[in-house]
Amino acid sequence: MEAACLLIAVLCLLYMVFVVGFNVLARIIFDFSDTAINLMIPGAIEQVSYLLGIIALAALSASMAQGMIAVDFVIGRLPSRWQSLAARFWFVGIFAFALVLCSLFYEDMIATFARGEATQDLRIPMFLIYGLYAVECLALAVVALREALTNDGQHAELS
Repeated sequence: MEAACLLIAVLCLLYMVFVVGFNVLARIIFDFSDTAINLMIPGAIEQVSYLLGIIALAALSASMAQGMIAVDFVIGRLPSRWQSLAARFWFVGIFAFALVLCSLFYEDMIATFARGEATQDLRIPMFLIYGLYAVECLALAVVALREALTNDGQHAELS
């Protein structure tokens, strides 16, 4: 699951960098040609803004098993048993938060599908975006639950 989320994040990030870079170059050509040559990608700002959400949610799931960054000023001084309990408590909290987000995005997906809403510029159906967000939050919940059940406290010791 983490590999799939990482792949989604990487592909979206590469596309986002391409869109931004291409539009910067296209804007230079646009300005030098006195607006005669417009090569800019339509809806670039819209694409990048939704891609950023996709990347952020996918990266959370992908990074969870590798150990999220934590400040161990207090936790690092505890005995290993307490460190393990703190890490498990942290992952249970992430699990609950991810389930709440999943539920909210799912509700938004259903509502935007019923209303037939689409993005402003490119007319992409909004339910697709909210659906992807919901799936990514579900993946985050699954990974967090797995970490809560199997974590030995080692992931919480990064500083």
